[in-house]
Amino acid sequence: MPLPQKRWFRIGDVAKHWAIPLSDIEDYALDEMLQLSVFVVDLPAEMGSWEGSRVGEGPALQDLPILNGPQPLQRSSLLEIFRDGQAEVRAFRAAQPNTYLHVRSDVREMVVRRDDLIVTREERDRFEREHGKVSGPGAPPAAADFWHSEDFTSVRLDSEWHRFGPKQAAVLCLLKAAGETDNPWCDGKRLLDDADSSTMRLLDLFKRKPAWRQLVQADGKGRYRLHAALLSPERRRIRLFRKVGFAATKVVSATGEEVIYNR
Repeated sequence: MPLPQKRWFRIGDVAKHWAIPLSDIEDYALDEMLQLSVFVVDLPAEMGSWEGSRVGEGPALQDLPILNGPQPLQRSSLLEIFRDGQAEVRAFRAAQPNTYLHVRSDVREMVVRRDDLIVTREERDRFEREHGKVSGPGAPPAAADFWHSEDFTSVRLDSEWHRFGPKQAAVLCLLKAAGETDNPWCDGKRLLDDADSSTMRLLDLFKRKPAWRQLVQADGKGRYRLHAALLSPERRRIRLFRKVGFAATKVVSATGEEVIYNR
């Protein structure tokens, strides 16, 4: 019998699924591109509206709900959690503008730790729809579904077109050139310097272009390479032979055809 689908995921699981560092999840959240939540059980709360409030008046109380399940966190709480490892939370992100959702004043604040942070299935799927497919480990884009202009300012992935700025494109060109050599891994800071970028991290340079994660692999130690599936056919063939432990040799047959054989 198939197991039911999960309604939410821990942020570490999402980072693994997308094959990105956990710090990228945090950066997306602080940039308000990805909403992180915390799971609560039987938490007394109050919700209301600021609309119609006059100067000197407080908000209009509308309801006293009992919260259960994932509750979206405000960016100020997330910043404190990422900085200090935990935060005392008394308010959640409200669903509608000019409204609020607070922990009731007669209830102690919640202490939320980094390990408590989750992403709902709905939010994960929304992020993937809006920012393109996110490759999981071992699932780079197929070469047949990939095309790029010579300068990498235009890239097609799975029939979707993506435009990259001059410095973003310069980094991709550098990775492409390195990928055609025996040393495909490049230091991230060196790439930024060579591309004349003033940012400190590749994530900052590409933060508005999540599709770059389908093009570039990270080793988690500050080094990057172009996905092997995107290299020239010759380089992919050499990589395959090396991976399975064979030496590849190219010869020219009597008919003038190039033949690759193993030994």
